Amino acid sequence: MLFGTPAAAQPLASAPSDSAAAPAAAAPVVGRVSVAGNVAVDSARILRTFEVAPGARYSEDAVRRGFRKLFALGLFTDIQVDRIERPGGVLDLVVRVRERPRIERIEFAGNRKRETAELEKKLFLRPGATYAPTAVTAQTDSLLRYYREEGFARASVRAEADTAAGGGQVVLRFVIAEGERVRIERVAFEGATAFPEKRLRKALKTKARGFFGGGDVREEQLAEDREKLERHYRSRGYRDMRWLGHRFEAGSRPDRTVLVVTVDEGPRYRFGEVTWTGNRVVATEALQRLWPRARSDLYDVSRIERAQGGAYAEYAEKGYLYLTVEPRETVRDSLVDLTFAVAEGRPSHVRYVVISGNRGTREKVIRREVDLREGDLFRRSALVRTQGDIMRLGLFEDVQVDFTPAESTDVDIVLKVKEKQVGTASAGAGYTNEAGLTGFLEIGHNNVLGNGQSIQLHLERGSRREDYYVSFTEPWFRDTPTLLGFTAFNSTRDRDLYEEKRVGGSGRIGRPLPWPDYSRGSVSYRLEEVTLSRRGTTLSVEDSIALSGIVEGEGILTSSVDVSFLRNSTDNPFYPTKGTRLSATSELAGGPFGGSVDFNKHRVEGRLYVPSIVKGVTTMLRARWGVLSGYTGQTRPVPAYERFRLGGGTTPDPLRGYDDYQVVPEKFVQDIVRPRTQTRFDSSGAAIGVDTVGTTTIRVRYPGGRFMTLYTLEQQFPIVHPLHGVIFLDAGNTWDLPRDIRPFDLKLGAGAGLRMEIPLLGNIGFDWGYGFDRDDGPRAVGHFLLGNVNF
Repeated sequence: MLFGTPAAAQPLASAPSDSAAAPAAAAPVVGRVSVAGNVAVDSARILRTFEVAPGARYSEDAVRRGFRKLFALGLFTDIQVDRIERPGGVLDLVVRVRERPRIERIEFAGNRKRETAELEKKLFLRPGATYAPTAVTAQTDSLLRYYREEGFARASVRAEADTAAGGGQVVLRFVIAEGERVRIERVAFEGATAFPEKRLRKALKTKARGFFGGGDVREEQLAEDREKLERHYRSRGYRDMRWLGHRFEAGSRPDRTVLVVTVDEGPRYRFGEVTWTGNRVVATEALQRLWPRARSDLYDVSRIERAQGGAYAEYAEKGYLYLTVEPRETVRDSLVDLTFAVAEGRPSHVRYVVISGNRGTREKVIRREVDLREGDLFRRSALVRTQGDIMRLGLFEDVQVDFTPAESTDVDIVLKVKEKQVGTASAGAGYTNEAGLTGFLEIGHNNVLGNGQSIQLHLERGSRREDYYVSFTEPWFRDTPTLLGFTAFNSTRDRDLYEEKRVGGSGRIGRPLPWPDYSRGSVSYRLEEVTLSRRGTTLSVEDSIALSGIVEGEGILTSSVDVSFLRNSTDNPFYPTKGTRLSATSELAGGPFGGSVDFNKHRVEGRLYVPSIVKGVTTMLRARWGVLSGYTGQTRPVPAYERFRLGGGTTPDPLRGYDDYQVVPEKFVQDIVRPRTQTRFDSSGAAIGVDTVGTTTIRVRYPGGRFMTLYTLEQQFPIVHPLHGVIFLDAGNTWDLPRDIRPFDLKLGAGAGLRMEIPLLGNIGFDWGYGFDRDDGPRAVGHFLLGNVNF
């Protein structure tokens, strides 16, 4: 009832008669507006919603609008508006409401296979809420949907409102009949003759119950299956295929059912003529290349979508974002002629480049990697490259690149970055056969003061190895893409027969190259002094043979220039999933650069990252070659310590499954026998002589080869962030002379490993590799990784 007219109130004014000639009287003024009948709903809220204010001229339209707004609140079952006239043309209004009851509590009945606590988690209605039939119906449907998703296909849910409590309160009770939990034991098809049922079942997400589970009855999943099955047919010539419906039939047991899908396959079509219209900016020949010749000309909706997407990409590269490419189909008997109608619109330019999410990184570090500037014509490839370039900085976990419409047809480029912890600080101890027991401290940061600069400090000391080095890199010197860096180092290593000490430093400069893309060239200079000291008082004949060519006790000065090329198009600096990484390095020592040694050393490496056939797995293929030689006519020998020795997990040339530096040319693997002595003492404790009590055999693998090759096949996959796993196969070898090279005579190693990137600690990992061709017999060995330390 909209308007009430109690005895004390006047009825509403009626419309004037047709014969009335007198002008209509002025509308009365609204006096007092009050509320009656409300218990839980505040009067002020009712009056604010009613919106008829005292002092305004009375209007039936305004009253009706207020009435509708009050009903829209969903809080009342009945509303009346009474008028009370007062002298002086004043009209008081009384808004009488009857409130909906409130839910006192919610109960469940009949639920035996699902706990009440579990059902309560599915409620969006709560005690104290208004009892509204539409909301209760929605809640009932939600509970029924939950049961269906849990496999109770025959479940039913109904709601009861118990008003016995009185006082405007109701107890809402959901009465549930769960029935048996039903599983699909078989999926059958009606009307399907073009494909075997087994093939059609593979196209569905809904599966029959099997050894590994499945068989759930889920209506939402069936809606998805409808799209999957229709796409399966329409990608194989059946353009008009329709899913007519599905039903469940009784299975072999009460808790089993058979899903029957009914389809209308329709005729099979082939493509006829394919044309493009409306294109002016992109040539028809370029668009026709998006429709390559295929082995079959059967109608294929996915082929249409690929061509449509390719056209959008072609135009996006030329700045056209607000275009439409509409595929129009014309059926001729069993042929479908296809016309792509293009409406090009106007090109888009970049208005602003907006960067967000960078808390510790200065905006200029990101902006200088953006390949689009404000005012430039939009290019899709530039947007894709920008994302890759920012990721390759190694400063961010994620980079989202998008564009939003601006004025006219222009767009704003939006870059959202998520920073990662790039500082590392680690300390610890470890042990390997090559290094012995070591303790280390490593501090580094790849984003100093937010400028993208890198600094590293490493201190390590052990029983057989000491390493100290510091390095700094400025990637954009004076805000130009010029890289400057330096490194200083001091290391000492015990090589069984001798001690090797290296002291020196290097500096480098690099610039991006105009061609090919993603490439950079650099030149560095290294000055290093190498000193080899014997461990004992004298060198035996066998030791001298093993260390031939080494000047013991004298400092060997190496002065070299290193020319490097790098092309890196991978999408992530730590866990790439696609792209390539190609590098070539030539080190020229001595000759015109001075020093006491002469040699030239060359390395070439290529890596390819491609998605594997298994989703989420990346295949990495790597090949590396190395050559060490002297200059024509040089008289000084090439230093033996510069030769290639393979083995280990983090050595310069790793070959997993083998010890560090274990793989050298076979002719340089020597067993040296040393006497084992024991000192004799007299009764007073004074030494009186030395006796030989046996011998000790030391296997020496020195020097290495002048030619090296190394191959890797690796499968990389995420486990749980930030943990990754790898499965690998390594193969490599070294040779001394060109005539010794046997390209297929390779040492094999295979195994698996784990990788993890931890803030403040850096990369840690472990590889377990089995060496098939070790000179001490096949066996497995572990390789640990902590930052740049192998322990």
